[in-house]
Amino acid sequence: MIRKWTWPLGLCLAFALTAEAGEYETVSPDGKLRVEVRTGGGTDFEVWYHGERVLRPSPAGMHLSDGTWVGGGEVTSARKNRVRETIDVVVGKNRTLREAYNELVLSYGKDYDLVVRAYDEGWAYRFVTRFDKEITISQEDAEYRFAFTPTVYFPECDAHTSPERDQSGEVHQIHQGYRNFERLYKVYASPQEIPAGRFSVSPVLFERPGTAYKFVVTEADTYDYPGLYMEAAGEDAMRGKWAGYPKRVMDGDPSNPHYWYSNHLVIEWEDYIARTEGARTFPWRVMVVSDDDKTLLNNELVYMLAEPCRLEDTSWIQPGKSAWEWWHKAVLEGVDFPVGNKHLSLQLYKYYVDWASRNGIEYMTLDAGWQMDYIKELCDYARRRNVKILVWTWASCALENPAGWIRQMHECGVSGAKIDFFERNDQVAMRWARKMAEELARYKMVAVFHGCPVPTGLNRTYPNVMNYEAVRGAECNFWENTITPEYHTRFPFIRSLAGPEDYTPGGMRNVTPEEFRPRDLDSVPPMNMGTRSHVLSMYVIFDHWIGYLCDSPTEYDKYPDILDYLSHVPAVWDKTLPLDARLGEYIVMAKRTGDDWYVGGMTNWTPRTVEVDFSFLSKGKTYRATVFKDKPVSGDRPKEYVCETLAVDRHTKLKLDMARGGGFAIRLAEE
Repeated sequence: MIRKWTWPLGLCLAFALTAEAGEYETVSPDGKLRVEVRTGGGTDFEVWYHGERVLRPSPAGMHLSDGTWVGGGEVTSARKNRVRETIDVVVGKNRTLREAYNELVLSYGKDYDLVVRAYDEGWAYRFVTRFDKEITISQEDAEYRFAFTPTVYFPECDAHTSPERDQSGEVHQIHQGYRNFERLYKVYASPQEIPAGRFSVSPVLFERPGTAYKFVVTEADTYDYPGLYMEAAGEDAMRGKWAGYPKRVMDGDPSNPHYWYSNHLVIEWEDYIARTEGARTFPWRVMVVSDDDKTLLNNELVYMLAEPCRLEDTSWIQPGKSAWEWWHKAVLEGVDFPVGNKHLSLQLYKYYVDWASRNGIEYMTLDAGWQMDYIKELCDYARRRNVKILVWTWASCALENPAGWIRQMHECGVSGAKIDFFERNDQVAMRWARKMAEELARYKMVAVFHGCPVPTGLNRTYPNVMNYEAVRGAECNFWENTITPEYHTRFPFIRSLAGPEDYTPGGMRNVTPEEFRPRDLDSVPPMNMGTRSHVLSMYVIFDHWIGYLCDSPTEYDKYPDILDYLSHVPAVWDKTLPLDARLGEYIVMAKRTGDDWYVGGMTNWTPRTVEVDFSFLSKGKTYRATVFKDKPVSGDRPKEYVCETLAVDRHTKLKLDMARGGGFAIRLAEE
């Protein structure tokens, strides 16, 4: 539900227009952000924040194959809207959102409009076209010419082309930069330092040196259009970049018996980026603004800009936590049946279901290797124990299997799908996510998108999509040593602005960076860096509407206090309250569901002491706090932790020491 109050601009046109023809502006409700638009021979933006110029004149527009320049015409009318509304969230980290913005709408004759919105949280623009025929977009202009030299947090794509063998054995050269959405951040002191030819996925964060100001560029409400990459564009400037429309893909022949198990990587592109209907809205180009790092941890501008929920009935959408066998290689200790990824069986999965049922875990996810012959029996078994089954599959199978894979899973009693390998974000691939979300919703099934593009708000339009990978998650411990506390204290400020992630936390195999070795063996679980308390804090700090418990049930059973915490910690929240944070250094955050609060804290490799001020708690109430925290030795022995209980109220201030790679997690229940 959306409750909205608007004041139409036609009543205050003088407010909408500046003194000079061809110059317009809109200002955020708090007055801190000002966006100026100049038109005539092109459309440019200029932006101020706290009275300081952020962007020099920066062009925006689209070029069509017939020569039409969207944004190049003359403005024939202008109007403004003042909007204040409350948005009810189906699943997320806040039950409701207050959306407040001032909007400028410029009409360029009868063919198209430019819509500009200024929020306290940032600003955005999009084009809305009204052409009466299909259009082809050759290229888009979306530049950000900074008025200072920004530090760039750049989730850089792979730069090379490499041979890939398709399912039939044929080898193709694939540009790796257009297929991988799980990027680390390279930090450049300026756009000029980014090597020629390199580009990144979005969001991208820009920092104004010597200040607290951060600016994050991303997109929202992207459908039937390629996703946003970014590249350097001259002195102190960045611009958007888009994959071409696919001309030829691997395994493109449906008669190929392997067609249903392919990620259809692109071999050749057209010389245009999109072909689409002429009357439509285009993606929002978004810039989040912040003068305090912690505000980035609760900025939901992408969600607010997305198309509202299309589902009339959302009562069947259930968030929760999931057991899962893949990360720990299906290794169970002390059981009397074969275990490991080579021995996946109905008996093994029933064990996971029984464990999930005993501990209040809502889901069990079956990853690669499950067999169709026992799925219905397993679903029937799980349903009687109040556990829902999710199954992994290739995206191409869910999309194109003529036997109707989604319908078939629904008939077996499967509650949702973990859909993998649509690691593209050209126009065709961006249609896939919406198509799969819609089809799954038709059968009242939820989705976890894995090996997928960065989200752009589809989780608002189709809230049955619970998680998106598009993050360098815990599984990367199989292959590399980059998944560190430094990364954990970086991506929530950047990637999480786009939407929920599928990091899959919960590893109990904690080691120091000196001890860590990547490990991908059939029957040996991987290691993970960061202390035990650092891991537990992820269930508060990270955004995932299905929260995975990636380690083995028999491993969690060794720690009854941890298992009790994991059984109770919610996956979605009524309120999120960042308490203190600094990009790449530390995060302290409180979240509430019902009457219970949780507080999570994590640090990078630097030990530090923080003070948690509990003044956010209700007046006149005392809470029983269960605190998981580091020991003094946890930096060197990261499996070591302390669990203690104490009484707190809104007057309590608690100092907590975090070891290197450490953290803490607190559950607060009313006494």
